[in-house]
Amino acid sequence: MRMGGYKRQILLFVLAILLPAAVVIGLAARLIHQEGELVSKRTADERHQATEQLRREFTARLEAIRLQEINRLIRSPRPRWTEAPENPAIVLIARVEGDRVVLPWESGAQPPQPSSSQYARYRQEGELREFLKKDYPAAVAAYRQALASARDQTESADARLLLARTLAKAGDAAEAVRNFLTLLKEGGDARDEQGVAYRLYAAECLEEMKREPEAVLSFLLDQVNPGRWLTLPEIVTIRSLLASIPGSQDEQARASLSRRAAEMEQATALAAGFPRVRAQIESAPSSGPVWIPYGEETWLIAVTPPAPPLPALMMAVSSAKAAPPGAKLGGRRLQGDALGENFPGLRVEWPANRFAAGGGRGSPVALYVAGFGLVLGLTLLGGYLLLRDVNRDVRVAQVRSQFVASVSHELKTPLTSIRMFAETLSLGRCRDERAQAEYLETIVNESERLARLVDNVLDFSKIEQGKKIYRLRPTSLAAVADSAARTMQYPLAQQGFTLRLSIDQNLPSLRADPDALEQAILNLLTNAMKYSGDSREIDLLLASRNGDAVIEVTDRGLGIALDEQKHVFEKFYRARSHESHLIAGTGLGLTLVAHIAKAHGGRVEVRSAPGAGSTFSILIPVEVQG
Repeated sequence: MRMGGYKRQILLFVLAILLPAAVVIGLAARLIHQEGELVSKRTADERHQATEQLRREFTARLEAIRLQEINRLIRSPRPRWTEAPENPAIVLIARVEGDRVVLPWESGAQPPQPSSSQYARYRQEGELREFLKKDYPAAVAAYRQALASARDQTESADARLLLARTLAKAGDAAEAVRNFLTLLKEGGDARDEQGVAYRLYAAECLEEMKREPEAVLSFLLDQVNPGRWLTLPEIVTIRSLLASIPGSQDEQARASLSRRAAEMEQATALAAGFPRVRAQIESAPSSGPVWIPYGEETWLIAVTPPAPPLPALMMAVSSAKAAPPGAKLGGRRLQGDALGENFPGLRVEWPANRFAAGGGRGSPVALYVAGFGLVLGLTLLGGYLLLRDVNRDVRVAQVRSQFVASVSHELKTPLTSIRMFAETLSLGRCRDERAQAEYLETIVNESERLARLVDNVLDFSKIEQGKKIYRLRPTSLAAVADSAARTMQYPLAQQGFTLRLSIDQNLPSLRADPDALEQAILNLLTNAMKYSGDSREIDLLLASRNGDAVIEVTDRGLGIALDEQKHVFEKFYRARSHESHLIAGTGLGLTLVAHIAKAHGGRVEVRSAPGAGSTFSILIPVEVQG
C-alpha cells in the first residue's frame, strides 16, 4: 500500500471523526461547565434559603420553649429548682445571682441546720459507744433515743441510718434490714452535707449485705428518672451499685446515668465560666433573643432578665433535641453555615444530598458526561479500527511483496535450468548421448517443477475465489503415491535423498480426486526436501488407521516449534527461524494440502519438534468416501 493511501485515510479520519469529535467534546465541556455553575448557584441559593428558614423557625421554637418553661415556673406555688423541666429539649434551668449561677442541686440543698441539743447528745453518745467502746447494744439504745428525739426529716434519716448500721454490727441483721428498708422508702429528699441522699446510703448498705436486691434495684432505677436532679457523687454511687447488683444489666439506665453525668460535668463547667458566656450574650449585636452555643454536646444558652416572682434565669437547651430533622447544629468547629446574629458562633451542617448538587437535579451533568464518554469511545473505536485496517493493509502488502519475491525466485530457478540446458543442447556443445539424455531429463523435471508451482498458484487463486472444483472418482492411493514418487525420483536423486515408500497392501480404494491427492503428496515431499537440513532420508507411508486412510510424509530435518505448528497451514505463513528464512518458498504448499484434505472430508495433522524432523499426515475417512 502506498504512503499516499495512508495519508488519505489519516486525513479522512481527522476530518470525519477527530474534528467533529473535538467540536462535540468542546461543546459538551462548555455545557458541563455552565451546568456546574448553575448547579452551584442553585445550591448556594437553596442553602441560603434553607438556612434563613431554619433561623426563623428555630428562633420561634426556642422562644416557645423558653416562654413555656417560664409560665410553668410562674404558675408553680413555689419554683422547684431541683426538678427537671417538662420540655425534654431543656437541659438546665438555673437562677442567676449577679455573675454567679446557682445550679439546681445547689438550689435544692438546704443549709445545714444546727441539731437540737437533745438529738446531738444522744447521737454523740451512740458514736462513743459504737466506735470507741465497741459496745454495740449500748450504741443501738443511744441511737434509738436520738431517733425518738429527731425534730425534722434530716435528723430522722440520719439517726435511722446510724441505728441500722449499728444493728448490723451487733448481729441483728433482720432488724437492720427493716430499718434500711424504712429509710429507703421514707427518707424523702433528706441529704447530708455532701449533698448525698440518706436513702442512697441505705441502698448501698443493703447491697453490701446482699439483702433485698429487688427493692434496691427498684429504688436505683427510680433515681435515674429524668424528672430528678442528682448530684455528681450520687450519680457515681448509683452507677457503681447498678454494676454490682446481679441481674441489673439495664443498658438504658446505664446510658441515662452516663448522659446525666456528662450533663452535670458540662453544667459545672458552664457555671464556672458563666461570666464569659454572659459577656458574649450582652455583646451580641442582635436586638432579639440571643442564644450562645456552648460545650462539646452543643447547648444553646440564653439569659432571661428577672420577671417577678421569678429571678433572672439561665436556660440551656440541647441543640440536638431542638433542631429540626436533617440539620446538625454546632459551634465554630462545625463546617457549615452561620445562623445569624441571634445565634453568635452557631452553625448548621446540612446532609450531603439535601440540595440540588446531591439531590438528583444534576442529572444533565451526568447526561453530558455520558455523551462525552460516548463520543470519546466512538473516537477511540474509530481510531482503533483505522489502525487495525492500516496494520492489516501493511501486513497484506508485506505478504504480497514476499509472495511475489518468492514466486519470482521459484519461477526463476527452474527457468534458468531449462534455458541453460536447452542452450547447451541447441549449440551442440554436448555430444555424449548419456549427457544429452541427462540434460533432457533435467529439462523435463524442471518443467514439471515449474508446472507444479504454476498449478499451486492457480489452485490457490481458485480457492480464494471459491471456484476450485474437485472431481471425485474411485481411486487407488497406492497408484497415486507411486506416481508422486516417480515424479519426485529425479529431483530426489539429484540432491542425494532416499525415499522409503511403505504401502499397506490392504488399503481399500476410495472416492477421491487423484490429481489433487498427488499434488498434496508432491507438496509434502517438496517441503520435506526443503526442510531436511543435512538429513537425506524421507519416508512416505500409506496405511489404514481407525477407519481413516492415512498418507504420511516424514523427514528428519529442522522441525517446527510447538507454538508455530498451528499456523503452518495458514496462507503465506512460514516458520520464523534462521534456517527457514534462507529457504525459498511461497507459503502456499501446506495451505493447499489442508484444503485438499478438507475437500475429501479429512484433515491434516503435524507432529514435530525442533531438530527432530516433522511428520505431516493426511487423514481421509474411508467409510465416508466409499
